[in-house]
Amino acid sequence: MVKAFQKFNADLTEFLSRTDNYSLYEDAFTPRNVSSFRLSLAGTLTWKEDGKWDRETMFDDDEANEYLKFWKACLRRAKKYWSMDSETLDAIQEGEKEDIEIED
Repeated sequence: MVKAFQKFNADLTEFLSRTDNYSLYEDAFTPRNVSSFRLSLAGTLTWKEDGKWDRETMFDDDEANEYLKFWKACLRRAKKYWSMDSETLDAIQEGEKEDIEIED
């Protein structure tokens, strides 16, 4: 799981550098300004959100994997929104168009 978070953090860093610190999205209405994910061998997951460090203790690989799935989905959503034209994104945010989830 440590390596999986390292890979995710590299993907996130690359995306943020290309998009001038564009946020990740939990959904079309909830941006998350996050970076610097790290999972220690002891099971502590740390990351920066809105400039402050957050921390969660992972009790097993399954829990860490659930966190990773969540953040990967937020990154996929941000990439999707970034590549959309503004009219389509506006329509999603105004409830005029369905926000279709894409899978890894």
